[in-house]
Amino acid sequence: MNEHLPKALVIGSGFGGIGAALRLRALGYHVDLVERLDSLGGRAQVFEKDGFRHDAGPTVITAPFMFEELFSLFDENISDHLEFVPVSPWYRFHFPDGSDFDYGDDMAAFEAGMARYREADIEGYRRLLEASREIFEVGFEKLADQPFLKFTDMLKQVPALLKLRSYLTVSQFVKKYITHPYLQQALSIHPLLVGGNPFDTTSIYALIHYLERKWGVHFCMGGTGKLVSELEKLMRRHGVDIHTGADVEEIIVSGKKVTGIRCVDGRQMDADLVVCNADPPTVYREMMPVGGKSFLRPKKIIPEALTKYSMGLYVLYFGTTRQYPDVAHHTIWLGERFKGLLNDIFNKQIATDDFSLY
Repeated sequence: MNEHLPKALVIGSGFGGIGAALRLRALGYHVDLVERLDSLGGRAQVFEKDGFRHDAGPTVITAPFMFEELFSLFDENISDHLEFVPVSPWYRFHFPDGSDFDYGDDMAAFEAGMARYREADIEGYRRLLEASREIFEVGFEKLADQPFLKFTDMLKQVPALLKLRSYLTVSQFVKKYITHPYLQQALSIHPLLVGGNPFDTTSIYALIHYLERKWGVHFCMGGTGKLVSELEKLMRRHGVDIHTGADVEEIIVSGKKVTGIRCVDGRQMDADLVVCNADPPTVYREMMPVGGKSFLRPKKIIPEALTKYSMGLYVLYFGTTRQYPDVAHHTIWLGERFKGLLNDIFNKQIATDDFSLY
């Protein structure tokens, strides 16, 4: 290690942590990446059982350029290491009346599918996509990489967000343009993929409609675990030091500056700069020091009773020796109830006799 390089330490090896580690390395920092688990990837873990390999995290890539950038930082081509293939259709919906609807990149096929339900919704979707583009240009291109360290930082964006009608939910946003109930359900499904309720989630999340049209939906050949593996190799090739099995107990603060970390096993690592990609609730409740260090904790502007975390998932993984050519990569069976079922799950938090399947 070059002792004269500034030291950066990254906590957590999800895609955000890996991306931060590579960008800091490209900027000339000596980088240590610490991960609590024995393997990298964060939620993008891979596990094997009885000869089957399962991706336990995301199964599609919707912004491949972000990964391309990480390789280009070191004058490498991602195509020499990874292959992204387009997914088609992006989603296949099976409705309770026995009909199905493919939602994907083929606009002619997509609009023909919409016409089977309600032809007037084709023009409505075009207007929805234009509205999604406007949200995308603010919510993704202008705000996605901006730090909101103070409440006033967010207040500055309120006029733009109000102009985009961010006070609407995703469901309300979709219903402004789409009239058929089945198409409304299909086009408001995105929040559910990350544990959000489309009847509660802000319409800012509707930017994903345009994002998918702009960059497509891709699958990484070899699975998401292959993507993590190649990013790990990229880090090692260019001098990022990786520490797995390093469970961070405390983020060390001296004066008004974060100076390093202390692990459960007693290891202490010092750094000029610390980037933490762990879950914020865990960070502030368990890893930040207490007593006289409250300046590091975000001030609660909204009472905790009025804020919600997205819902976690209980996932079942199945291994099979058969192929199912008629099953799309993302296949969603929707039951008779949609809003009522989601109300039972998210608000009443009760188990129901009926269900939908993804």
